[in-house]
Amino acid sequence: MPAPRSHSSRRGSSIRTTITGHGCSSPVSALATPAMTHAYVGRLFDQYAARYDTALTENLAYRGPALLRGAVGAVMDAAGRPIRFGSMLDLGCGTGLAGAVFRPLVVDRLVGVDLSIAMIAQAGNKEIYDLLVPRDVENYLADQIIDQRAYDLVIAADVFVYVSDLKPIIASVANVLTPDGLFAFTVETHPGDGVNLLPTLRYAHGQAYVRAALTDAGLAVAHLANAAVRSEKGVPVDSLVVVARKSARRRAPTGPNT
Repeated sequence: MPAPRSHSSRRGSSIRTTITGHGCSSPVSALATPAMTHAYVGRLFDQYAARYDTALTENLAYRGPALLRGAVGAVMDAAGRPIRFGSMLDLGCGTGLAGAVFRPLVVDRLVGVDLSIAMIAQAGNKEIYDLLVPRDVENYLADQIIDQRAYDLVIAADVFVYVSDLKPIIASVANVLTPDGLFAFTVETHPGDGVNLLPTLRYAHGQAYVRAALTDAGLAVAHLANAAVRSEKGVPVDSLVVVARKSARRRAPTGPNT
């Protein structure tokens, strides 16, 4: 869920203090990067929900869902598989922009989860989800693992810009994928390694870090490409579009399908 606009420097200082516990004005990297609180992210998007879709498409040239749809299609085509999924989990679904792109002719059952109740309400208005859950992604995935739920496709469209350490979430996603399931997501990126907290208060993940997180979770990269998922003040933002699948050593049943 990309925020519809950048924060001013003055407001950014106060928000940064909320996130880190101190006024950190420069990016921090790797394991030292602080995590954003669920309360902060939930409040942020509750405020934006009513104008979210318009702000993203008209002001930020946001195209994350379309890029993910194209990448998933390319992976399925290369594998000689039809572009059809029995079940899809939309992490950080927001107002349903990604669900609207994937649902038509592609997904039979669509589940969305998001921290923001107001965003969930907007997604519900689109009438494309079979189930919408107002909850944080980490705990929802933990419950899905306990319940032995599995999905053919899991997506996270511009969600990880609010997550510093991707490894726990990626590991959880690996445990809710069907044996031939795919995990598609976007991240903002930077030329170095590790994780940076940018002046926009969004996290950027280095390509090497992303690859290592996937490998540690037993996932293999099926597609990884540089792209501009959105713009910031008219300037394209460096991003990665990623599709991963279970590596051969992890391709064992994970439980009944949803």
